[in-house]
Amino acid sequence: MFPLTGALYFSRGNYDMNKNSSERFTCIAWASGIYKNMFRNLRADCERFGYPCHLYEIDEDYSSLLQAWCNHPRIIRRGVEEFGTVLYLDVECRIVAPIPSTWRAPLVSIRWPEQKFWIRYNSGTVMADESCIPWLDAWIRIIDEWKMGELAREDHVHWPGDLCDELALAAALGAFGVAVQTPRLEYVNRESDAEIARGLWRTERTIIQHPTQHHWLKERDAVECKKLFVQNYPGDPRDAETFLAGDRGPESHLGWVFDADRGVYGPEEFWPEHARRWVQETVELTSAQR
Repeated sequence: MFPLTGALYFSRGNYDMNKNSSERFTCIAWASGIYKNMFRNLRADCERFGYPCHLYEIDEDYSSLLQAWCNHPRIIRRGVEEFGTVLYLDVECRIVAPIPSTWRAPLVSIRWPEQKFWIRYNSGTVMADESCIPWLDAWIRIIDEWKMGELAREDHVHWPGDLCDELALAAALGAFGVAVQTPRLEYVNRESDAEIARGLWRTERTIIQHPTQHHWLKERDAVECKKLFVQNYPGDPRDAETFLAGDRGPESHLGWVFDADRGVYGPEEFWPEHARRWVQETVELTSAQR
């Protein structure tokens, strides 16, 4: 077991378990290292909507994202023990609309367009309560017994990371015959009515944004960086072609900086140290990507 610390944040007064169902949960997340700072945005969202929240601060650093993802069920299990009903969100997530009263445990987001069973789910959004402990324990046990955190790049089916915590989750849910609510996590279609957006864009139906912009720091490949841009840019990604035309210096638009003079761009939060070269190559997003 890894060391956990953290603090519980109440946005207003004492927490009343008799309030409507959209407030009868604690929003939890976990982070280590520099990622702990990302919780301030999620905490601000919880305070705005009146949800108590808790960050589990983990002292351990991980050699791969895959190892980190395998911590999800342990964090969720711990949260259920300490708070009862929890809404687990990856620490980079944002809540942009009230959590519907229809969201009840057990709930796990699914990738859209829909994927095969081993990566159908996305464990970045999970609602669980005490009734979920049996399959949470099975999820943890399968990860440990199958050594999912030790898989190498060549062990995966298609995309690196596609055999991970979510295959074990599918196995646990299937073994117990658990029917979960499945809000959709939309990767591609920005006109979708999905409740969760895979990026920092939103529609009238968006409740949670699940961005991937934080991966920019460690990504050097220009094509992969463009995928991160297309996925996360709040406006029309085709804007970049206009902003990077000509010889203008750095300009900021919707949280991104474009320097046409040097042909580079990047998120404002990582500028200018982590500017990346723009490529004309068309990129294709898929819900099989982590």
